[in-house]
Amino acid sequence: MATLLTGLSRALTVLEELAAAGPEGMAIKEIASKTSLDKAVIHRILATLKARGYAEQESESGNYFLGTRTLALADVYLKQDNLREILHAAAVEVSAQSNELCHVGVPEGKGVRYIEKIEPDHSIRVVSHIGIVNPQATTSLGRAMLATHVNTRAELDGFLGDESTDQVWCAVESAHAAGFALEIEENEAGISCVGVAIKRGSLPVAAMSLTVPADRMPQERQIELGNLLRSTLKSTLPPSLNIPDIL
Repeated sequence: MATLLTGLSRALTVLEELAAAGPEGMAIKEIASKTSLDKAVIHRILATLKARGYAEQESESGNYFLGTRTLALADVYLKQDNLREILHAAAVEVSAQSNELCHVGVPEGKGVRYIEKIEPDHSIRVVSHIGIVNPQATTSLGRAMLATHVNTRAELDGFLGDESTDQVWCAVESAHAAGFALEIEENEAGISCVGVAIKRGSLPVAAMSLTVPADRMPQERQIELGNLLRSTLKSTLPPSLNIPDIL
């Protein structure tokens, strides 16, 4: 068994307490009470964390809280290349269980960029490839992400081009309620899609969808595939990521 580094373990314990404390932070005496570490040790740890940007101190209260460097680490971890790797196993599993085409996309301005495509055993002729960018408003991937943070028509307007506000708003409202978004033959004749958003905290970082010929996509199949996406993502996502709750 590997020998643990005591100093590093103590520093990580302090970081975990700062994370749990949230934006209000904690005083050294509170950290000492929760960790049973000596105040002098905690002070040295916090001084090091501050110097590296992993902790900050509020001038009036003296409380310590997480620094912006910790958030930067999460951003690097969740960049496109890493997200594709993180979500690959779930995409393969969803495609295999449904025998349908699976896409993964990430938000890019008003659009969604496709970063993964898993083909089923049978071919489905669709105009998609890794790297393509489609409007969020017209795709199940994009609508699923919009539903995580767009709550009014005014907010939605910023993501629209020539699309029908009523049609997109109905799709977003439906995604709020169901936990998955739909697109039925709006981008390609004969093709329908169901998508689920993937969030870090409250913000969308990606979405996963299944693409199905419209003649095999009655309402029962829509619900079945939406639930399959949700259940698979719930069981495979790392703790830093989550999917929307069903309202």
